[in-house]
Amino acid sequence: MKKLFGILMIGLMMAATANAQNPTYERVGKQVKVTNYYEGTDLIKEVGFFKDGKSHGQWTEFDRNGEVKIEATYVDGKKEGVWFVWSEDRTTLYEVSYLDNSVNDIRSWSLDDRKLHVER
Repeated sequence: MKKLFGILMIGLMMAATANAQNPTYERVGKQVKVTNYYEGTDLIKEVGFFKDGKSHGQWTEFDRNGEVKIEATYVDGKKEGVWFVWSEDRTTLYEVSYLDNSVNDIRSWSLDDRKLHVER
């Protein structure tokens, strides 16, 4: 009976982990595209690229509804260019400029009563 219970438990654990998505990797030119999933689902959490083992190029992070949370750019593992970050309630979009892996400027775009307000 104890052995049967152990076999059943192993079977249940295998069935539960079969639905969990591991990251997927795909070669795209000289880069490797990685897709990460929310644990135990087939919902994409983020997609990005590596070059020579470092983050390089466009990275996009999604919420569980498939909406974009963050759009980012890396160059040789360093934050670079303009990143866009949505607030949790999706009423504010932050535009964060990076230069030499450091924040250079931040602007926010607020959606308030269907009007767009730009703040520096």
